[in-house]
This record gives sequence, structure tokens and C-alpha cells, in this order.
Amino acid sequence: MSELIKLGCTVADVYHRYHDIHGALFGASYFRRMVDALRGRRQRTYDKSSLALKALQEELEQLEPQIADPQQDRSTTGADRELRKTLLEYTRAVRQSVIGLEHICTHLDQDEAAYRALGPDGRSRFTADKLDYDHRLSELERLGTRLERLFSHY
Repeated sequence: MSELIKLGCTVADVYHRYHDIHGALFGASYFRRMVDALRGRRQRTYDKSSLALKALQEELEQLEPQIADPQQDRSTTGADRELRKTLLEYTRAVRQSVIGLEHICTHLDQDEAAYRALGPDGRSRFTADKLDYDHRLSELERLGTRLERLFSHY
């Protein structure tokens, strides 16, 4: 039981570090982004964020097998199995969100103007990737709510 709680706390820590990066990229005011662009720091921000997100991906990849494979020598209850299954789904959803944000950061770092340029359909590649990323965030929120409910009754 305590192992599962510890794993849940570890996943939550990774999520919070990811969320800080998300907030820095999408929560900053327009004025701050303009100042960063004028100072030439925006590219460095994207590169730094991309590297941090890759490290978070690796952490989540290492956590997944630990969550998925409980110790076989002890009995588990239905609540344990449901919590473990949901935590694994949540961990995978966090990882997919991290991958999506890392993809966006990488493209912004490589050539932001081209990435944000409108295509023949009137949308930019950034817009398409951001919509996909937002969809992943919705799934992550749904699983997070479910996981919170399960942990509160555990």
C-alpha cells in the first residue's frame, strides 16, 4: 500500500515540474514574451524547456514498469488494482502530454516563424499541434480527477 502511495507522489512531482514548464510557456503574458524575444531569450527558453521535458519523459518511462508490476508475493485488493490501473493510465497520459509539449518546444526552437506560419488551410502547424496537445490535457484532467477520487477513498 505505501509503495503505491509513494509511486503516486513521485508521479505527482513529475507532473508539477511539467506543469511549471507548461505555465512558463503558455501562461506568460504577451508583454513578457515580447521582452524575451527582444532580448533574444525566447529560443533559449524553448531549448531549455525541451531538454527538461525530455528528462521528465525518461523519469515517467522508468516509473511505468514499477506501477504496472506490483510485487507478486503479496495479495492485492480490488481497490489496489483499480488505483494501480488508474495511476498507470494517468502516468501514461502525463507522459503523452510531456511528449506533446516537447514536440511544440522543439519546433518553436527550430524555426518559430515557419512553425506559426499559416498553411493552405488557414491553420499553422503550431495551431494543429496545440489542438492535439489541448486534447491530451483534457484527457489528463479527466484521469487526474478520477485518480484524486480513488486516492481520497484509499
